[in-house]
Amino acid sequence: MPATAAGATLVRMTSAGRWGLLLLSVAAAPVLSTCGSSSGGSCGKVAPCGGDIVGNWTITGACVNNAAVTMQIAQVLPGCTTATGSTSSIHATGSASFNTDMTYTLTETLSASGQATIPPSCLQVSGFNITCAEADLLLQQFIATTPMGIQSAHCSGTQSCVCDFTLAPTTTSETGTYSTTGTTLITTANTGTVNSVDYCVQKNELHMVAVDTTMPMGPMGQVNIDADTVFRKQ
Repeated sequence: MPATAAGATLVRMTSAGRWGLLLLSVAAAPVLSTCGSSSGGSCGKVAPCGGDIVGNWTITGACVNNAAVTMQIAQVLPGCTTATGSTSSIHATGSASFNTDMTYTLTETLSASGQATIPPSCLQVSGFNITCAEADLLLQQFIATTPMGIQSAHCSGTQSCVCDFTLAPTTTSETGTYSTTGTTLITTANTGTVNSVDYCVQKNELHMVAVDTTMPMGPMGQVNIDADTVFRKQ
């Protein structure tokens, strides 16, 4: 929207929404259940392989490739190719049951925190150059007026802005039916929502992964994993 002096208030409202959207996008870049960095070991290292998913599973952790978070920033701030993002803490808990009659239940609680670094060249909104202090003020206005799950967020800096954020814990609980085809799990919740995710069952672990299909495979033919949620069989 073109910026004019008479429309300064509207521009500031638009700016607040955009910066709020930025942090939400940084935090939620991957798919449901695949955000963050709370599990080591095999997390993020297992490619889709399919397998027998029947059983009761408990979430043990989750991890995300920070390159995927940075890519999400680029989608929110077009033309800003030097901004970066990362997740500093993700806590995922919950369980899933996949039954032999092709029904399932899933309960998950997710909390997250992270950081976005925005260079001076990207600190423009609707034609206005904004300071880190102004960006922080816009964020506080957005958080106060828009209930979109941001628990807290602050930007600081003199040139590049470092914006830390924390998301309020969110809980997902659903039941429905499922099917598998190859390495893809397809769930249809009783609400009618349909989701699909790549997965792999290895011994007593279930990995639900988000694969980056825009990047070429590695030198040994390995896929690029954007995010992974790890379950252990009960």
